[in-house]
Amino acid sequence: MYDTGGSYSVCWPSTQDLYIAQRLSWLKAELDPEVQRRRLALEEGERGALAMQRPLTTEQAYRWFGTFLGLLPPFAFFNRTFLSVDGGGPFWVTLFVAMNVTCCLVGRWYGGVLGRWAGKQRGRGRLWFVAAVFAMALGWSLVTGGLGGALFFGVGAAFGFVCALPVAFVAFPVFAFLHRLISRGGMIEARHTWPLAFGIPLTIAAMIMSPWIV
Repeated sequence: MYDTGGSYSVCWPSTQDLYIAQRLSWLKAELDPEVQRRRLALEEGERGALAMQRPLTTEQAYRWFGTFLGLLPPFAFFNRTFLSVDGGGPFWVTLFVAMNVTCCLVGRWYGGVLGRWAGKQRGRGRLWFVAAVFAMALGWSLVTGGLGGALFFGVGAAFGFVCALPVAFVAFPVFAFLHRLISRGGMIEARHTWPLAFGIPLTIAAMIMSPWIV
């Protein structure tokens, strides 16, 4: 229909026609197969999250992961590289314990920061996911390794970053992939979190302590 009143040209669509066009555009977008697929995936994830008994958010899961990643691999590295060589003098033991505690606390804090950011990126494509995982690994290495190593008279910050980088580049992709696979609606069962958050850092620590690893 067109407005034939004197105040508007007969060539202009009426308000009713505009509403119809907007509704048709909305309906076309809603019926798009890609939109339908995303909606079904989101609804399935939300149902899975509601069925969990002890759900943890992405931030909480990454916080626990960062805690153990900052605790176990550095402990194995200090035990094998420094304490075994120096003989475990009181000064060095105190210094390395302080560095280990710092890595653990900073890793826990920054793991939560990364988890909160990762939770906001849910639903993005696979290429973005891969890039985000390695960006998180790089950031965690820089912050955790740098601050933990800085206790070694300041010059250890760069050394800590270099040591943390390969650990993070191995651990973060494994954890992020398994977390994405198991989680539902951004939530993951607590009983599924511990094998990932604790098991992956423990495995890396065992590899560092292994006599077959130079």
